[in-house]
Amino acid sequence: MADIRILSLLAASIIHAGISHAGDPPVLNRLTPAGGQRGSVVTATLDGKAGTEGTVASSRSGQLQLSFSEKRDSLQITIPADASPGVHWIRLHNDFGASELRPFIVGVIPEIVETESNDLIAEAVSLPLPGVTVNGVLQKSNDVDSYAIRLNRGTTLVAGMTARRILDSPMDAILQVTDSRGTVVAQNDDDVTTDPLVTFTAPQDGVWNVRTFAFPSAPNSTIGFAGAATYVYRLTMSTDAVVHHTEPVVRQAGSGAQRLQLKGWNITVPEAVLAEDSNVLTGQFALPRFVHTVSEPVVTEDRISDGVLSMPTALCGRLTDERADEYLLQAGKGDRIRFRVECRRHGSLMDPVLRVYDSAGTLLKEVDDISRTDSDIDLVFTAPANDQLRLVVADRFLKSGDRHFYVMRIAPPVASCQATVAGTAFSVAAGGELKIPLTIDRQQGFAEKLSFEVSGLPEQVTATATVSEKSGDTAKKAELTLQSTGQAGWSGPVQIRATGEESGQSFPAVWSASDGSSIDQLWLTVTPAAE
Repeated sequence: MADIRILSLLAASIIHAGISHAGDPPVLNRLTPAGGQRGSVVTATLDGKAGTEGTVASSRSGQLQLSFSEKRDSLQITIPADASPGVHWIRLHNDFGASELRPFIVGVIPEIVETESNDLIAEAVSLPLPGVTVNGVLQKSNDVDSYAIRLNRGTTLVAGMTARRILDSPMDAILQVTDSRGTVVAQNDDDVTTDPLVTFTAPQDGVWNVRTFAFPSAPNSTIGFAGAATYVYRLTMSTDAVVHHTEPVVRQAGSGAQRLQLKGWNITVPEAVLAEDSNVLTGQFALPRFVHTVSEPVVTEDRISDGVLSMPTALCGRLTDERADEYLLQAGKGDRIRFRVECRRHGSLMDPVLRVYDSAGTLLKEVDDISRTDSDIDLVFTAPANDQLRLVVADRFLKSGDRHFYVMRIAPPVASCQATVAGTAFSVAAGGELKIPLTIDRQQGFAEKLSFEVSGLPEQVTATATVSEKSGDTAKKAELTLQSTGQAGWSGPVQIRATGEESGQSFPAVWSASDGSSIDQLWLTVTPAAE
């Protein structure tokens, strides 16, 4: 029902062709600034072009009010006070095409826009506390942005950046804290991702400087700090509470409101209640904390009796010292068990390793990274005998601490499938044809023929698709063909779904967004025929 409501809301903003001459589709590469505070109005410069007159800007959430400036080179974005914190996806569309979705981040504390020149400590921009988010750009080679903050002795500053993550800025940034003479007292390059986060506790009263610079995210032969109009970032600095995780880390779907223990910096109230209809904690925090939902029952390690686990379960644990955590799980011969150890997706610094032993102490399986870019674990294991398995969860580099936490999900594997598309905006000429490639990821032994259908199409557009067979070339790839008849134009949201021939299971075709979400709402434009 939620998808239908979203499609209906966006359909209301469709621009039908009212002109018959050629026009330009809009292009949106990014917005600067890349976000704003709830309850504010932000003027964001467009990197791209608004296209032909009649272009509409809309947010996928429907919560932001968007309008073009007189010159059509910027957007005025009105953010309601009750807007959802986090990423809102924005699109431009007109009768001749649509832009791809681009992120705009809604924050909960005051925000400012960086002003140049602030390369030197003497030029550092003074920032107010307890918290502020700076929207900045490292605009050119050798650019350094500096900010001055007055701290009392014993006060802890948390400074975290969003750039490569979510905003897809092609930069590998570094954050430093220096004293008034420029001596570096704290520094971070990569945190959970390549974006940095640094913490610093002031040893004495005084003014301290936070500065940032960057190298290209794709290394090249250039020696020196890099910069460009694309090096857009959001830098949040706060002496207020910042939560790096909750205990439990996740909650079970349908479990209702939940009381969570808070772990982080400057935490004065160590618990909070997450409402039944929400997935994010706000309130006293400088940064919202998102809590993911899982299908399995959730338990924390301190509630495990004698270390014995049941299945299914989502176990939330933390490595408090260099020793590994150990658990027991009863398995029957031939039982297939899926073990997922999730860390990075929840903001943990842990690089997990899972070892599975039998009751005699024989190592049956050791598994590390899913891939070169994903250090979490996904293992499907077949029990060789009726036995009590010993599960050992460790950090690859024997590290531990408050930010070395994990969620171990244990359940029988379920065959499933995911179809993905390379983008969210497609265009076909009236009377023409469009082919959309689909990539098929068959998971946990999913072996069914897949057929495809498209919902939301206008009457003048028909869809046909190759069948994705159980094996062979089409098992991993398929192609959808849209055929437009007539001369009229059209613009609006559509959805592609894949359906298994035997089970009837249906899967939406999705686009993998830079914030880790999957978006199943695509935009189709039928460009009108010229007179």
